Formats: sequence, structure tokens, C-alpha cells
Amino acid sequence: MEKVSAMKRLSFLLIISLLLVSDSLFAQMRGRQMKELGTPQFSVSVPGYPTASPDSTRLEVYVRVPYDAVQFIKKGDSFVAAYEVAITILDENNNQVKRKITAFESTTQDFNTTVSPEEGDLTAQTFLLNPEKYTCIVEVTDQDTRKTGRRKIKVDLSQMGEDAAMSDLLLLDPNIKGDTYPLGLPLIPPRTVGNDSTIYFYYEARLPVGTEYLFVRILSADDNLLVEDSVDVEGEGTFIKQTVRQPIVGTVSSRFKLELSIDDDHKKKDRIKVSTVVRNLWRGMTTFVDNIDEAVEQLRYIAYSDELKKLNRSKDEKKEENFRAFWAKRDPTPETSKNELMDEYYRRIQYANDKFGTWQDGWKTAMGMIFTLFGPPDDIEVNMYGRDGRNYQRWTYFKISRSFTFVDYNGFGEYEFLDPYVSPYGTRWR
Repeated sequence: MEKVSAMKRLSFLLIISLLLVSDSLFAQMRGRQMKELGTPQFSVSVPGYPTASPDSTRLEVYVRVPYDAVQFIKKGDSFVAAYEVAITILDENNNQVKRKITAFESTTQDFNTTVSPEEGDLTAQTFLLNPEKYTCIVEVTDQDTRKTGRRKIKVDLSQMGEDAAMSDLLLLDPNIKGDTYPLGLPLIPPRTVGNDSTIYFYYEARLPVGTEYLFVRILSADDNLLVEDSVDVEGEGTFIKQTVRQPIVGTVSSRFKLELSIDDDHKKKDRIKVSTVVRNLWRGMTTFVDNIDEAVEQLRYIAYSDELKKLNRSKDEKKEENFRAFWAKRDPTPETSKNELMDEYYRRIQYANDKFGTWQDGWKTAMGMIFTLFGPPDDIEVNMYGRDGRNYQRWTYFKISRSFTFVDYNGFGEYEFLDPYVSPYGTRWR
């Protein structure tokens, strides 16, 4: 029995070591292999703003491109990445209304910066539009690999044509200011910063004459009211631009809804309001987790059966508490606020969903499973056995002396294992 337990401990230590390889080795693999596997990954936010006239509105398109999403080339003493951002606005009939293509170049002298998901560029483009419904398509093309990542977002600006209208809420980090962002760096996607229990957000509004207060509410993911405050309207006239400082309570979960409303009754169904969902990172959560239930299910590759059973039987806040406890036990740097292992695991889950998804989520596929467990392969061979008309791929991992072969049996890109593989890491007894 002791021998079996020792083997299980050894297996988990192996998966930990595979997730947390040395910085330089993993950085090189991520910088090289993830670009070979897929397209640039980036974040987009599209806040809409009313103008002084109900006949027009302003759309800001923020695009954050992390440096590990593009290919840097060594030039002299520096590393340089070039990419293009194309933004297309379509009306409800899919007719093109606006299009902008802008070229960007990033330069650094530090190699580790070139493969960092934390470092990156934040750009903004402005579009003046009629108050209608649109589709915003954002494409980021790496000029070196010529691969393109794409995001498609529905935008409803119709309420901006009403007499009273409020913009979407833009979270800011007031500690980082510059010429481009004098009020603070926009947080894309919306999230808290560090261990601070206060958030700052910016809004613009065209308000009814005589409006003195607006109401700020923090609600849970299922719309239970947690906090309600009033905020004085600052400025003259009916068109307002204002930054609001809002404390958040310690009981707020890892995701909460921030609402700004003209109406004082939060139960009023037709109240004039805007809201955004905020990721509360200071609660020990990663930016790559959107849904606790899904995140728990995705643990099946590395969790023991009794751990999963406990998590699945937990309710609401208790489930989140147990989830964070699960990852706290596996935090390689508990003295810091960031859990690198959790970040990397769910980063791989997200990438697998983007790259390998078919009729099921990408992380559940054969390729998604292997990518989640072992990361980007060291070598990829394509169509080794192409004589039967099927597509094949073989992924090789030198660090574990193991290869995995996948075959597309039906020709629709749904790769399966050529030889059955059962992971020794997840949903196992101890």
C-alpha cells in the first residue's frame, strides 16, 4: 500500500514539474510552440458612450495584446514584434459600416518580456456611430507568422439614443497614468488589482435635468444585492464625465457584477442602468476562470476523486472556498499573491478551448487533454501515415520521452488518439 501511495505522489509531482518547468525553458517553448499550434490570443473590450446629442454615439475598442501572443525577432540588442490590428464594424444586416487597420511594433531588450503574458500593449480605436446594434470584429495578425486571431462581439448602442443614457463602465488602475491614459490604465478585461479592496471606474452619461445622485450596486453572479451606495453627480449641465471610487466588501466572490443606475430601486425591472462583470483577483482567483462549476469539472485531469467529490457536493460560496483551498495547497509560491500553477493550468484550458474545440469543448478532446497536461509539444510531425487519406499528427515531448499520435478519422478536424491513452494523473483514488 505504501508503495502504491508513493507512486501516486510521484505521478502528481511529475505533473507539477511539467506545469512548472524552469522559466527559460518554458518561456522558449511557449514563445515557439504555442505560435506553431495556434493564432494570437488577445483581450477585447468595447465600451459604448453617449454624446451630447442622442443622434450619435461613440464606441471605443480596446485591444490588449500580451507579448507571449506575438513573435519577437532578435534585431541587434533588441527584440522586435510587429503585428496588425484590424477592426471591422458591421450593422444588423452584416453590411460593413467602418473598418480600421493599424500597424504596431513592440520593442524590448529583455527576452523574458517577449514571452510574458503579463506584459503587453493596450491600444484603443474610436468610432462615431448611430445609436444602433452592431457587430465588432477584431483581428490581430502577427506579421512574422502571418497567423491571425479573431474576436467577434455583439454591441448594442441603441439605448444611447434615449434622452437619458449612460455609457458602459470602464475599470481603471489609477496607479498607472500617462499621456494616453491620464485617468488611469484601463483594465482589460475588467478585474481588481492586487490586494486592493477598492475599484475605480469611469463613465459618461447624458442625465435628466436635476439629477444629483446615481446609485452604485455590487451584486453576486446570480443578482443578489451585496452593496448599495449613492454617488454625487459631479459636473455642470446634463452631460457628465466622472471617475468613481468604490470600496468592495470582503464577502464579494471571485466574480461580481458592478452596476450604475439612475433609479434608487434595484428591484425595478425597467431601471436605467449599465453593468459589467468584474473578476476579483485579490480573492485568489485566476483571470482564466469564468465559471466555478466549469473550473471544477476541468480539474479532472489532476484532482483526486475524493477532492472532486467534495468540490462537486459543495454549495455556492463554499464551493469557491474549497476550490481556492484546492489550489492553495498546490501554490508553488504561497508567499506571493499569484498562484502560478493555477494560472498556467487554466491558461492551457483556455488555449485548448480556442484551438481544439469541435462539437465539444477543446479541453475535453484528445489534443486538449494532452496539451493541458504537458503543455506545447517539443516537436510536431504532420501526416506521417497519410497514405490512407486521413490526417495524422504526432506530438513529441522530449522531457518525458513520450509521443502521442492523433488521427482525424472523419475529416472534420476532430483528432482522436491513434492508440488509447488513459491519464494516470486525474480522477484517481488515493
